[in-house]
Amino acid sequence: MTGNLFIDSSISLLAIGSMVLLAWLMFRGPVPPITMKEAAGRLAFDEPDFQPLNWFIDCDGRSALVEGAGGEYALVSRLGVDLVTRRFPPGIALKTHLDGDGLTVFATDITTRSVRLCGPDAAQWASKLAPISDK
Repeated sequence: MTGNLFIDSSISLLAIGSMVLLAWLMFRGPVPPITMKEAAGRLAFDEPDFQPLNWFIDCDGRSALVEGAGGEYALVSRLGVDLVTRRFPPGIALKTHLDGDGLTVFATDITTRSVRLCGPDAAQWASKLAPISDK
């Protein structure tokens, strides 16, 4: 480089800024909504012994709540362009909040972020989760 700290630092910052701008321009497109096929594939990969029975997919396609055999539940949601899953075995307390056509679900531990699902089935799923819900 030049040996001048100010010029060298400026060149480095300009190069980093250019890479960040290029990444933003390339990957700023809209994220596609979650489909049942995509969510089922990810859930089967992450939790191969989970047997999904009923699905509640968010109206915006950001997440899905899945009821499994034996009283288990799982959340599949977007994190960037990838999908993440969280399995809730029987006995774990979930917190739920129903407001209009939206249902907010999160675990009582700190490892899960809250997920808001909207759709016409929100009230039905809120009543389904009521017995295990920790209000």
